[in-house]
Amino acid sequence: MISLSQPKEPFDLDLPYGVTVTVKPLTTAAMSLCQTATRRRLEREYPEAEEGEQREGLFHAYLIQELAVNHITAWSGVGDDNGGEAPLNRQNVVALMDRYPMGERFYQLFTFHQVMLNAAKNGSAPSANGISSPAEGQSTAESVLIAASPAPEGSPD
Repeated sequence: MISLSQPKEPFDLDLPYGVTVTVKPLTTAAMSLCQTATRRRLEREYPEAEEGEQREGLFHAYLIQELAVNHITAWSGVGDDNGGEAPLNRQNVVALMDRYPMGERFYQLFTFHQVMLNAAKNGSAPSANGISSPAEGQSTAESVLIAASPAPEGSPD
């Protein structure tokens, strides 16, 4: 059974190589805003990209970056060139999400709750009288067809 309650407070995600990020909870509105920003960025940076795998790949990579930039509030385990802790800013978050498998793992963990909620909503059984259940009772269509067909020749009307 899945809980339909959403996290209300920031929480930690453990990423590969000892990196931990603290994120704000993901909402439907926040996801929509990130998707819109991603579409705009894609149109601005790659207006010639045609529909297909290349465009989908770019969209996914940019969406991961947008989600991370807008939701990561703290991190640990991310070093700078001098061996110290890297400052949390847009440029560094984008750089972290570009490192495989960081971005992909972040996306999987961060969106997991929403994916499970969608699966729970889509997994409900059809109702007893829904379109997947056969009609019960007398078939009215058959009786209408019989009544509408012409009487055979020589039979009384």
